Amino acid sequence: MHPPTRTSQFFRAGKLVVALGLLAIASVALGQANRLPRVGWILSGTAEGSRPLVEAMRAGMADEGMDARNVVLDIRYLDGRTDRYAEVFADIVRHPVDLLSAAGPVGIPAARDASAGRIPVSGYFCGTDVAQMVESYARPGGNVTGVSCFSAELAVKRIELLKDAIPSLRRIGFLYDPRNPGKEKELAEVREAAGKLGMTVTTATVSSAEGFRAAIGALRRDRAEAIVTSEDPFTYAHRALIVALAAEHQMPDIAAGREFPAAGGLLSYGSSNIDGFRQFGRYAARILRGTKPADLPVWQPMRFEFVVNLKAARALGVTIPKVVLMRADDVIE
Repeated sequence: MHPPTRTSQFFRAGKLVVALGLLAIASVALGQANRLPRVGWILSGTAEGSRPLVEAMRAGMADEGMDARNVVLDIRYLDGRTDRYAEVFADIVRHPVDLLSAAGPVGIPAARDASAGRIPVSGYFCGTDVAQMVESYARPGGNVTGVSCFSAELAVKRIELLKDAIPSLRRIGFLYDPRNPGKEKELAEVREAAGKLGMTVTTATVSSAEGFRAAIGALRRDRAEAIVTSEDPFTYAHRALIVALAAEHQMPDIAAGREFPAAGGLLSYGSSNIDGFRQFGRYAARILRGTKPADLPVWQPMRFEFVVNLKAARALGVTIPKVVLMRADDVIE
């Protein structure tokens, strides 16, 4: 037997390098094939305060056959710091991600920008002008779709319910985040509705947690007798603070979600965030399975609930007319 030549040794070594290279490529490909789909989701509030929404989204994904065994939820909480959406999404997309999710007029554009048109985006359009985010409800177009809570669209109805509950009202305060471009339209509708009911409107804007005390104090100094909170992820994240300050100033309040009276506020009227986030989860699962956002119409709620907190009414010295209580879907004693 002849000893191996330098050429044959080199040839064998080359084959070994090629084989190892192919093995490495195959391992990477296998790893990518076995990687669970991942959702990068930012919530504006705290982990504890957002827990019911997370549970609802998980339930919606489970409705579509997806759970912790076959999807990864990378959830980040802003603790009310909605100015950090862009920063946190920039961190999320440093890793492979298959869907970006957020809510509101700050969160959804931040997700869309971070996606660079490559990653689908599912948005929770609460307190948001949907027309600014998609082409239409029926045909969203692009890479963004999601769920609407119809918060801003129901602002006029909340004004009417507030007046029905407290007929003596003459001046109300509208509290909103000026960073939301859709709020000027909502404010115009609130002014018109209030005027028809013999009320005037004063306003206060707030864009930081530290600003709520000054904003609500300003409404009181402007002789507002009640507060209308314009809902979006920022005010939702600070709902406990808002209702506490309203109570401190002895001001009745109304907001969109039942979470406000549950935290001690007086009234709410709007769609169920729990129902909305369950549908949010269903949409997430469908997108992860390959449905294009452009082919998923923006979901619109069909059921709305009116909640009255009688404990808060007693503390404020407010007597809610029986005819109004009979219209309530839920009364907190």
